Amino acid sequence: MATALSRTRRVAALALLAAAPGLLLGCGFTARVGANRSLVVGLTEYRVSPQRVQASAGQLSLFVRNLGRLTHNLSVRADGQPVTATKPIAPGHSAWLYLYLAPGHYVIASTLFSDQALGQYGTLVVN
Repeated sequence: MATALSRTRRVAALALLAAAPGLLLGCGFTARVGANRSLVVGLTEYRVSPQRVQASAGQLSLFVRNLGRLTHNLSVRADGQPVTATKPIAPGHSAWLYLYLAPGHYVIASTLFSDQALGQYGTLVVN
């Protein structure tokens, strides 16, 4: 069962990456979470991509990929308080983050070391 589930997650992650290559590139736009309720988030040194995300309230699955040279994580915070976070993700590795979010404004950031203070954060607006 665990192997089949892992294989299913890998296939889903590859499908997300193939369907949305622009999400791991530049900034300057707002990524909107579609009907599949999933989003690919890329982490590099001092950057979370996409930096602005809009989603409707409810379940959300984030496929978080560390594309950098250092270890990072992804934390979701509301009003300065942690909602949830991945464990540290080694360079070249990835992790899933499953959330259930109420309407509001959230900060998505790497909270390891001083990543967030150096600009590695973005916003998640839930309607």
